[in-house]
Amino acid sequence: MINLGDKVRFLNENLEGIVTSIKSKNQIGVTVDSDFEIPVLVSEVVKVKFDEKSGNTDNSSVLKPLRAANSFPLGIFLAFERIGETELSIHIHNNYCEFLNLLVYQKDQGVFHLKNDLKLDRDETKIIGRARMDHFDKWPAYHFVMVPFETTTVKPFGSLSANLSFQSKTFHNYFKHCFFLEKQAYVFKLDEPSEKLNLQILKDKDFNEKVVSAPIDLKKQPSQIIDLHYDALKSNGYGSAEDITAFQMDIFIQVLEAAFVHHMKEIIFIHGVGNAYLKNKIRTYLSKHPEVVLNFEDADILKYGGGATLVRMK
Repeated sequence: MINLGDKVRFLNENLEGIVTSIKSKNQIGVTVDSDFEIPVLVSEVVKVKFDEKSGNTDNSSVLKPLRAANSFPLGIFLAFERIGETELSIHIHNNYCEFLNLLVYQKDQGVFHLKNDLKLDRDETKIIGRARMDHFDKWPAYHFVMVPFETTTVKPFGSLSANLSFQSKTFHNYFKHCFFLEKQAYVFKLDEPSEKLNLQILKDKDFNEKVVSAPIDLKKQPSQIIDLHYDALKSNGYGSAEDITAFQMDIFIQVLEAAFVHHMKEIIFIHGVGNAYLKNKIRTYLSKHPEVVLNFEDADILKYGGGATLVRMK
């Protein structure tokens, strides 16, 4: 039996990946190293074991190219690395500031307990614990307190905090290439904590209010398919903007809210392929709002070629 999080190998192609969605009794979604999820029949893959030594071999004698200081995303990251069939190693990485003081709390029986008190230099990674996929329903909630600082700075940093809990429906959406582990892992960005939508405010929203950047008539149910290409938005009367991506995300969020209010079951957003920047921003947003989104996946591959996302609403 194949489950979420299992590693599988394609029978007819030289590919391996992680099961990141169960689409039906006979079909699953497998995310490969390119971060692309491929829908595939269960009969076309075989489950394989994770290499227990993967990522833990001694490569001290092998010279690696130096990483460019600004070639990776800035931020404070939490990563869950698969190191066995069910076991994961939990890493914290600082690519945000010169030094980072970090407190890690875990919630147990309604009370948060301090589990780690760390200091990380820039570009440093530390292990803060381990977890097991077969105990996923028992994972604790986390609270992080982060104090970044520089020895010389024009403006001192302020402290940061983030809360993080995990749901099986969305956890596997975070499986992607982890730049500091140099392999696939479940990666979360802690310096941008998600804010849940206030559903009551959304339900009570005054849809007569003036929308400046995106003149959408939110009193009407959105179309089943929304084309977010800039030219399509302009031609459909959504306005224009200098910051195209921000404009596209603004339209996307408002339409998503309207779809929820109008109890739509499904909606498709066409974002194109390109460098996947808009697609990744959309999917990051969707994965952070499980109170609104039931699940999401690539819309019809044959029709959209991976350039559209099907969202199922709660």
